[in-house]
Amino acid sequence: MDSASHSRQPPRGFTLIEVMVSLAVVAIALIALLGLQHQTMQSVVSASDMTKAALLAQELMTQTETGPFPNVGVTSGNFESLHPRRYPHFRWERRVEPSAVFFDIRKVRIIIHYGPRMSRSFELTEMLRNPMAVAPGTGA
Repeated sequence: MDSASHSRQPPRGFTLIEVMVSLAVVAIALIALLGLQHQTMQSVVSASDMTKAALLAQELMTQTETGPFPNVGVTSGNFESLHPRRYPHFRWERRVEPSAVFFDIRKVRIIIHYGPRMSRSFELTEMLRNPMAVAPGTGA
């Protein structure tokens, strides 16, 4: 046998240090991915709650539009009578203000409070005209 064929060859495989470094890199990447997943889930829940608030505000505004002309003032409540047990963490407030210029116009603001400790809100504002109003001086 030739002495060159028995020369020392480099060891095959990975050292313990190389394995530990690669595991540390993988662990850091996984932690970053888990954090991103958590943020994504929070965004989905927040968007879902905002969508619900917008739909509930539009529902209340539609009721205001189709009902009698609203009186000036503030009213509030929850959605238990409209949707029993479906929106326990949502509250509404309706603010009706007179127009400074037109006697038959009211500014209606629907505010939906929701989220942790009702800290978030969604607001919908419309100007409504009294369809039964008679302009002053028209004699009608």
